[in-house]
Amino acid sequence: MTDRPTVQPPQPVPHDMPPYDMPLSPRQGQIRALYDRVAPQRQTWLRRNRYFYQSDHTYMRFLVPEGLSVLELGCGDGQLLAALKPKRGVGVDFSPGMIEQARRQWPQFEYLVGNIEDPAILDRIEGPFDVIVLSDTIGYLEDCETTLAALHRLVGPQTRLIVAYYSRLWEPLLRLGERLGWKMPGLPQNWLATADTMNLLTLA
Repeated sequence: MTDRPTVQPPQPVPHDMPPYDMPLSPRQGQIRALYDRVAPQRQTWLRRNRYFYQSDHTYMRFLVPEGLSVLELGCGDGQLLAALKPKRGVGVDFSPGMIEQARRQWPQFEYLVGNIEDPAILDRIEGPFDVIVLSDTIGYLEDCETTLAALHRLVGPQTRLIVAYYSRLWEPLLRLGERLGWKMPGLPQNWLATADTMNLLTLA
């Protein structure tokens, strides 16, 4: 017998299936390895930057009322998903370490380990959702347009897609914070202006 993670019902997401139908690129492998490594210290980083995360959650709750169905792509350890207090919450991340932390802290939600750029992963999720969130995720995508286009089957006429991303002007300060140990380590991201993101959404 093999041990499998347990999640409280409902469980329409079959997270015991192979997590990577589409092989990760070298860059994606680096991202996964980084987040697996920092996952055990994630709560320490959240406490260290409490003001930022509290402010972020307050604004996101303004955009997303409680009690909706929410899908978060690139959910990390699930802290934002939990802050939104959804009626149904589903989180996807390709870091098994982060998903392990999420399941431990908020087992009432559904989680799937997988690459959100792989349409086969998204096909395993039962939609539609009231809200789909990509928070600090779009900069890590290698094919933004294709990934956004694959979300069609998960949206309905009233679905809101929220793409949260910080300005490139913050990059020098964030890198300094990493060197001083104030910020959780990260990797270089692709930078998209708001207009670029809107164009990609239009194309998708």
